[in-house]
Amino acid sequence: MTSPLKGKVALVTGASNGIGEATARALAARGAAVVLAARSEERLGFLVREISAAGGRALAVKTDVADKDSARDAVERTVRQFGALDVLVNNAGLGLSGRVAELRPDDLRYVFDVNLLGPLNCVQAALPYMRRDGRIINVSSVVGRRAIPKVGGYCATKFALNALSDALRVEVANRGITVTSVYPGTTRTAFRENSRRTKDEKRGWRPGGVTPEKVAEKISDVAERGGRDVYVTLPDRLFIAGTTLAPGLFDRVLRHWAKD
Repeated sequence: MTSPLKGKVALVTGASNGIGEATARALAARGAAVVLAARSEERLGFLVREISAAGGRALAVKTDVADKDSARDAVERTVRQFGALDVLVNNAGLGLSGRVAELRPDDLRYVFDVNLLGPLNCVQAALPYMRRDGRIINVSSVVGRRAIPKVGGYCATKFALNALSDALRVEVANRGITVTSVYPGTTRTAFRENSRRTKDEKRGWRPGGVTPEKVAEKISDVAERGGRDVYVTLPDRLFIAGTTLAPGLFDRVLRHWAKD
């Protein structure tokens, strides 16, 4: 059976590693032409060669999503190369750890630039070119639905991204464009190691997490069919349901988790 993505064009930000890299592979495997956007041009080049060798179509564009001109250039090069833009995956993101009382404002501003203004820059650049049945997929986080201790600044950026997604979803519905928020939990990538740290804090116990390939398959399903809110695992969904139904109980649980 032919994938609905056959002949479609997808732009994936943060495509040089982790979820973005896995998503680019998954979309290409389903027949989409993929544009790989990230700051690491060398890593993107390896992935382009891999996808091309497997018979896919790929283009690497060095991109800093926090820079509006850079985001616009990535979209315009996508359209020049492939003639269209059907799927935008806003995956590029940066972590930030630290207790709220100790967060440095400059760190928080920078993470907001990447995690919130980055997707905004890409959306604004993409919308003039996006056709009916287009997909905008914003990679949020489970902690964008329920903030947890020691990463409150990062959680705030994902809460804000969810708000942007909810408003945009309604605003573009008449154009036939869907906006989906994807909520991964812990994922086995280098994301944690690459996060900014306020201090050398220990973050407490974390679940083992899923592979980036599992998240990528969920994103690829959304690229085919659309959707509103997508969780990667049942425990992720149950965690959010539990925190919604019994927020005070989870506050008490997290109080123990937050101890040094």
